[in-house]
Amino acid sequence: MKSTLYRFAKDIANTSLQIKAIKLNTEDPFQWASGYRMPIYNDNRMMLGQYKDRMLVAEGFKGLIDSERISIDYIAGTSTAGIAPAASAASLLRVPLVIMEGGDIFSLDSTFGVSTAEDYDAVASTCPWAIPMGVSVANKEKLPFMYVRQSKKTHGLKQQIEGNPQEGQKVFLIDHTVGESYLDNAADALKEKGLIVTGTFSSDISNRLRKTDVCKKNVLVIEDLISTGGSSVKEVLAYREKGANVTHCMSIFNYGLDDAVRQFKEENCEVRSLLTYDILLDVAKETGYLTDEQVKLLEEWRADPFNWGEKHGFPKAEKGGN
Repeated sequence: MKSTLYRFAKDIANTSLQIKAIKLNTEDPFQWASGYRMPIYNDNRMMLGQYKDRMLVAEGFKGLIDSERISIDYIAGTSTAGIAPAASAASLLRVPLVIMEGGDIFSLDSTFGVSTAEDYDAVASTCPWAIPMGVSVANKEKLPFMYVRQSKKTHGLKQQIEGNPQEGQKVFLIDHTVGESYLDNAADALKEKGLIVTGTFSSDISNRLRKTDVCKKNVLVIEDLISTGGSSVKEVLAYREKGANVTHCMSIFNYGLDDAVRQFKEENCEVRSLLTYDILLDVAKETGYLTDEQVKLLEEWRADPFNWGEKHGFPKAEKGGN
Protein backbone atom coordinates (compact mmCIF):
# COMPACT_ATOMS: atom_id res chain seq x y z
CA MET A 1 0.00 0.00 0.00
CA LYS A 2 2.89 2.38 0.75
CA SER A 3 4.16 2.15 -2.84
CA THR A 4 0.61 2.74 -4.12
CA LEU A 5 0.27 5.89 -2.02
CA TYR A 6 3.65 7.10 -3.27
CA ARG A 7 2.41 6.58 -6.83
CA PHE A 8 -0.63 8.72 -6.04
CA ALA A 9 1.70 11.41 -4.68
CA LYS A 10 3.89 11.36 -7.80
CA ASP A 11 0.88 11.41 -10.12
CA ILE A 12 -0.62 14.36 -8.25
CA ALA A 13 2.74 16.16 -8.35
CA ASN A 14 3.10 15.64 -12.09
CA THR A 15 -0.47 16.72 -12.77
CA SER A 16 -0.20 19.77 -10.51
CA LEU A 17 2.95 20.95 -12.29
CA GLN A 18 1.52 20.29 -15.75
CA ILE A 19 -1.71 22.21 -15.21
CA LYS A 20 0.05 24.83 -13.05
CA ALA A 21 -1.96 24.06 -9.95
CA ILE A 22 1.46 24.34 -8.33
CA LYS A 23 3.73 27.10 -9.57
CA LEU A 24 7.41 27.41 -8.65
CA ASN A 25 9.28 30.67 -9.20
CA THR A 26 12.52 31.57 -7.44
CA GLU A 27 13.16 34.67 -9.58
CA ASP A 28 9.86 36.46 -8.88
CA PRO A 29 8.36 34.87 -5.74
CA PHE A 30 4.65 34.94 -4.99
CA GLN A 31 3.22 37.09 -2.24
CA TRP A 32 1.27 35.00 0.26
CA ALA A 33 -1.66 36.36 2.29
CA SER A 34 0.74 36.80 5.20
CA GLY A 35 2.75 39.28 3.12
CA TYR A 36 5.78 37.00 2.80
CA ARG A 37 7.31 36.41 -0.61
CA MET A 38 7.50 32.68 -1.26
CA PRO A 39 8.82 30.75 -4.31
CA ILE A 40 5.79 28.46 -4.47
CA TYR A 41 2.09 29.07 -5.13
CA ASN A 42 -0.47 26.33 -4.72
CA ASP A 43 -3.97 26.32 -6.19
CA ASN A 44 -5.40 22.83 -5.71
CA ARG A 45 -8.78 24.09 -6.93
CA MET A 46 -7.42 23.71 -10.46
CA MET A 47 -7.54 19.95 -9.85
CA LEU A 48 -11.33 20.26 -10.06
CA GLY A 49 -11.05 21.08 -13.75
CA GLN A 50 -10.97 17.51 -15.06
CA TYR A 51 -12.86 14.42 -13.90
CA LYS A 52 -9.71 12.27 -13.94
CA ASP A 53 -7.89 14.74 -11.69
CA ARG A 54 -10.79 14.89 -9.20
CA MET A 55 -10.87 11.10 -9.09
CA LEU A 56 -7.09 10.91 -8.65
CA VAL A 57 -7.47 13.00 -5.50
CA ALA A 58 -10.54 11.09 -4.26
CA GLU A 59 -8.89 7.70 -4.83
CA GLY A 60 -5.81 9.00 -3.04
CA PHE A 61 -7.85 9.91 0.03
CA LYS A 62 -9.54 6.50 -0.09
CA GLY A 63 -6.10 4.86 -0.24
CA LEU A 64 -4.93 6.78 2.82
CA ILE A 65 -8.08 5.95 4.76
CA ASP A 66 -7.93 2.26 3.83
CA SER A 67 -4.22 1.93 4.57
CA GLU A 68 -4.64 3.36 8.08
CA ARG A 69 -8.01 1.70 8.70
CA ILE A 70 -9.52 4.98 9.83
CA SER A 71 -13.09 4.66 11.04
CA ILE A 72 -15.33 7.38 9.60
CA ASP A 73 -18.95 8.35 10.22
CA TYR A 74 -18.77 11.71 8.44
CA ILE A 75 -16.40 13.56 6.13
CA ALA A 76 -16.15 17.30 6.74
CA GLY A 77 -15.18 19.64 3.92
CA THR A 78 -13.53 22.85 5.06
CA SER A 79 -15.02 26.01 3.63
CA THR A 80 -14.58 26.69 0.88
CA ALA A 81 -11.72 24.95 -0.89
CA GLY A 82 -12.06 21.67 0.99
CA ILE A 83 -15.73 21.08 0.14
CA ALA A 84 -15.32 19.88 -3.45
CA PRO A 85 -12.57 17.28 -2.84
CA ALA A 86 -14.38 16.16 0.32
CA ALA A 87 -17.59 15.72 -1.69
CA SER A 88 -15.89 13.45 -4.22
CA ALA A 89 -14.20 11.44 -1.48
CA ALA A 90 -17.43 11.12 0.51
CA SER A 91 -19.28 9.87 -2.56
CA LEU A 92 -16.55 7.34 -3.35
CA LEU A 93 -16.51 6.06 0.24
CA ARG A 94 -20.31 6.26 0.62
CA VAL A 95 -19.93 8.40 3.75
CA PRO A 96 -22.13 11.45 4.48
CA LEU A 97 -20.62 14.88 3.85
CA VAL A 98 -21.02 17.63 6.44
CA ILE A 99 -20.32 21.35 6.28
CA MET A 100 -20.01 23.75 9.21
CA GLU A 101 -21.62 27.13 8.76
CA GLY A 102 -22.29 29.76 11.40
CA GLY A 103 -21.32 27.37 14.17
CA ASP A 104 -23.83 24.71 13.08
CA ILE A 105 -23.12 21.47 11.23
CA PHE A 106 -25.24 20.52 8.26
CA SER A 107 -25.52 17.46 6.09
CA LEU A 108 -26.99 17.73 2.63
CA ASP A 109 -29.57 15.54 1.00
CA SER A 110 -27.46 14.52 -1.99
CA THR A 111 -30.16 12.23 -3.38
CA PHE A 112 -31.80 15.04 -5.32
CA GLY A 113 -30.08 16.15 -8.49
CA VAL A 114 -30.60 18.17 -11.63
CA SER A 115 -32.37 16.99 -14.76
CA THR A 116 -31.49 18.96 -17.84
CA ALA A 117 -31.61 18.64 -21.58
CA GLU A 118 -29.18 21.53 -21.98
CA ASP A 119 -26.09 21.15 -24.15
CA TYR A 120 -23.03 21.65 -21.96
CA ASP A 121 -19.48 20.38 -21.56
CA ALA A 122 -18.73 21.67 -18.06
CA VAL A 123 -20.58 22.16 -14.77
CA ALA A 124 -20.33 25.21 -12.52
CA SER A 125 -21.90 25.99 -9.17
CA THR A 126 -22.28 28.83 -6.75
CA CYS A 127 -20.88 28.25 -3.26
CA PRO A 128 -20.87 26.88 -0.69
CA TRP A 129 -24.13 24.91 -0.70
CA ALA A 130 -24.23 24.14 -4.42
CA ILE A 131 -20.68 22.76 -4.53
CA PRO A 132 -21.52 19.18 -3.47
CA MET A 133 -24.40 19.04 -5.96
CA GLY A 134 -22.31 20.52 -8.75
CA VAL A 135 -19.52 18.03 -8.08
CA SER A 136 -22.05 15.18 -8.07
CA VAL A 137 -23.44 16.17 -11.48
CA ALA A 138 -19.97 16.76 -12.94
CA ASN A 139 -18.71 13.40 -11.67
CA LYS A 140 -21.76 11.57 -13.01
CA GLU A 141 -21.20 13.13 -16.43
CA LYS A 142 -17.37 12.96 -16.14
CA LEU A 143 -17.16 16.65 -16.99
CA PRO A 144 -15.02 19.59 -15.82
CA PHE A 145 -16.22 21.35 -12.67
CA MET A 146 -15.74 24.84 -11.28
CA TYR A 147 -17.39 27.00 -8.65
CA VAL A 148 -18.00 30.74 -8.59
CA ARG A 149 -17.45 32.97 -5.58
CA GLN A 150 -19.80 35.82 -4.74
CA SER A 151 -16.99 38.23 -5.62
CA LYS A 152 -13.35 38.18 -6.68
CA LYS A 153 -10.75 37.35 -4.07
CA THR A 154 -8.79 40.36 -2.87
CA HIS A 155 -5.48 38.47 -2.79
CA GLY A 156 -3.51 35.82 -4.64
CA LEU A 157 -4.61 35.52 -8.25
CA LYS A 158 -7.75 37.54 -7.39
CA GLN A 159 -10.01 35.11 -9.21
CA GLN A 160 -13.73 34.66 -8.80
CA ILE A 161 -14.00 31.33 -10.62
CA GLU A 162 -12.25 28.44 -8.91
CA GLY A 163 -11.27 25.45 -11.02
CA ASN A 164 -9.72 25.57 -14.46
CA PRO A 165 -12.20 27.44 -16.67
CA GLN A 166 -11.47 27.47 -20.39
CA GLU A 167 -12.71 30.10 -22.82
CA GLY A 168 -15.51 28.76 -24.99
CA GLN A 169 -16.69 26.07 -22.56
CA LYS A 170 -20.46 25.56 -22.52
CA VAL A 171 -21.44 25.60 -18.87
CA PHE A 172 -24.48 24.48 -16.93
CA LEU A 173 -24.69 26.58 -13.76
CA ILE A 174 -26.20 25.14 -10.56
CA ASP A 175 -27.29 27.40 -7.73
CA HIS A 176 -28.51 25.98 -4.41
CA THR A 177 -28.99 28.79 -1.94
CA VAL A 178 -30.02 29.49 1.61
CA GLY A 179 -31.62 32.89 1.30
CA GLU A 180 -30.52 35.33 -1.37
CA SER A 181 -29.15 33.95 -4.63
CA TYR A 182 -26.26 35.37 -6.60
CA LEU A 183 -27.00 33.30 -9.70
CA ASP A 184 -26.98 36.29 -12.07
CA ASN A 185 -23.67 37.53 -10.65
CA ALA A 186 -22.13 34.07 -11.12
CA ALA A 187 -23.42 33.82 -14.69
CA ASP A 188 -21.93 37.25 -15.48
CA ALA A 189 -18.56 36.18 -14.04
CA LEU A 190 -18.52 33.08 -16.26
CA LYS A 191 -19.44 35.10 -19.36
CA GLU A 192 -16.77 37.67 -18.53
CA LYS A 193 -14.19 34.85 -18.73
CA GLY A 194 -15.46 33.81 -22.15
CA LEU A 195 -17.53 30.83 -21.03
CA ILE A 196 -21.00 30.21 -22.47
CA VAL A 197 -23.80 29.65 -19.96
CA THR A 198 -26.21 27.31 -21.74
CA GLY A 199 -28.55 26.72 -18.82
CA THR A 200 -29.09 27.35 -15.12
CA PHE A 201 -30.84 25.68 -12.22
CA SER A 202 -31.59 27.48 -8.97
CA SER A 203 -33.40 26.46 -5.81
CA ASP A 204 -33.61 27.48 -2.17
CA ILE A 205 -32.51 24.43 -0.17
CA SER A 206 -33.25 25.75 3.31
CA ASN A 207 -35.72 22.93 3.90
CA ARG A 208 -33.25 20.32 2.61
CA LEU A 209 -30.44 21.21 5.01
CA ARG A 210 -30.35 19.06 8.10
CA LYS A 211 -28.60 20.11 11.29
CA THR A 212 -26.45 17.15 12.18
CA ASP A 213 -25.39 15.93 15.61
CA VAL A 214 -21.81 14.67 15.38
CA CYS A 215 -21.38 14.06 19.09
CA LYS A 216 -19.35 10.87 19.64
CA LYS A 217 -19.17 10.36 15.86
CA ASN A 218 -15.91 9.87 13.94
CA VAL A 219 -15.36 12.89 11.69
CA LEU A 220 -12.54 13.18 9.14
CA VAL A 221 -11.62 16.75 8.20
CA ILE A 222 -10.47 17.24 4.60
CA GLU A 223 -8.53 20.36 3.59
CA ASP A 224 -7.15 21.27 0.20
CA LEU A 225 -3.91 22.72 1.59
CA ILE A 226 -2.00 22.87 4.87
CA SER A 227 0.56 25.64 5.19
CA THR A 228 1.03 27.11 8.68
CA GLY A 229 -1.83 24.93 9.92
CA GLY A 230 -3.83 27.56 11.79
CA SER A 231 -7.10 27.35 9.85
CA SER A 232 -6.95 23.55 9.62
CA VAL A 233 -6.44 23.12 13.36
CA LYS A 234 -9.25 25.60 14.00
CA GLU A 235 -11.59 23.43 11.92
CA VAL A 236 -10.58 20.29 13.82
CA LEU A 237 -11.23 22.02 17.15
CA ALA A 238 -14.59 23.35 15.96
CA TYR A 239 -15.84 19.81 15.32
CA ARG A 240 -14.37 18.58 18.59
CA GLU A 241 -16.27 21.33 20.40
CA LYS A 242 -19.43 19.74 18.99
CA GLY A 243 -18.41 16.48 20.61
CA ALA A 244 -17.00 14.82 17.50
CA ASN A 245 -14.09 12.41 17.61
CA VAL A 246 -11.56 13.93 15.18
CA THR A 247 -8.30 11.99 15.09
CA HIS A 248 -7.16 12.85 11.55
CA CYS A 249 -6.99 15.79 9.17
CA MET A 250 -6.18 15.11 5.52
CA SER A 251 -5.13 17.44 2.73
CA ILE A 252 -4.21 17.32 -0.93
CA PHE A 253 -0.93 19.18 -0.33
CA ASN A 254 1.18 19.91 2.73
CA TYR A 255 4.20 22.21 2.94
CA GLY A 256 5.36 20.44 6.09
CA LEU A 257 6.09 23.73 7.87
CA ASP A 258 7.18 23.54 11.51
CA ASP A 259 4.24 25.65 12.74
CA ALA A 260 1.73 23.20 11.31
CA VAL A 261 3.58 20.17 12.68
CA ARG A 262 3.70 21.75 16.14
CA GLN A 263 0.03 22.79 16.23
CA PHE A 264 -1.32 19.42 15.14
CA LYS A 265 0.97 17.64 17.59
CA GLU A 266 -0.27 19.87 20.43
CA GLU A 267 -3.86 18.98 19.56
CA ASN A 268 -3.07 15.27 19.18
CA CYS A 269 -4.39 15.16 15.63
CA GLU A 270 -2.71 13.07 12.94
CA VAL A 271 -2.10 14.70 9.56
CA ARG A 272 -2.02 12.77 6.30
CA SER A 273 -1.49 14.46 2.95
CA LEU A 274 -1.57 13.10 -0.59
CA LEU A 275 1.40 15.21 -1.66
CA THR A 276 4.16 16.76 0.44
CA TYR A 277 6.73 19.40 -0.44
CA ASP A 278 9.58 16.89 -0.33
CA ILE A 279 7.93 14.56 -2.83
CA LEU A 280 7.07 17.54 -5.04
CA LEU A 281 10.76 18.47 -5.18
CA ASP A 282 11.72 14.87 -5.93
CA VAL A 283 9.36 14.83 -8.92
CA ALA A 284 10.55 18.25 -10.10
CA LYS A 285 14.14 16.96 -10.02
CA GLU A 286 13.33 13.70 -11.79
CA THR A 287 11.41 15.37 -14.60
CA GLY A 288 13.88 18.21 -15.16
CA TYR A 289 11.19 20.74 -14.31
CA LEU A 290 13.76 22.69 -12.27
CA THR A 291 17.44 23.50 -12.66
CA ASP A 292 19.90 22.43 -9.96
CA GLU A 293 20.14 26.04 -8.78
CA GLN A 294 16.35 26.33 -8.49
CA VAL A 295 16.18 23.08 -6.55
CA LYS A 296 18.83 24.39 -4.18
CA LEU A 297 16.88 27.62 -3.59
CA LEU A 298 13.66 25.69 -2.96
CA GLU A 299 15.39 23.38 -0.50
CA GLU A 300 16.76 26.47 1.23
CA TRP A 301 13.24 27.93 1.40
CA ARG A 302 11.92 24.77 3.04
CA ALA A 303 14.60 25.01 5.73
CA ASP A 304 13.77 28.66 6.58
CA PRO A 305 10.63 29.78 4.72
CA PHE A 306 9.87 33.00 6.60
CA ASN A 307 13.35 34.48 6.26
CA TRP A 308 14.02 33.23 2.72
CA GLY A 309 12.46 36.21 0.93
CA GLU A 310 14.29 38.88 2.94
CA LYS A 311 17.57 37.02 2.47
CA HIS A 312 17.14 37.02 -1.31
CA GLY A 313 15.97 40.59 -1.71
CA PHE A 314 12.20 40.05 -1.43
CA PRO A 315 11.09 41.72 1.81
CA LYS A 316 7.73 41.05 3.42
CA ALA A 317 5.00 43.16 1.86
CA GLU A 318 1.52 44.25 2.87
CA LYS A 319 -0.91 41.37 3.23
CA GLY A 320 -2.37 39.79 0.11
CA GLY A 321 -1.28 36.46 -1.42
CA ASN A 322 -1.64 32.66 -1.16
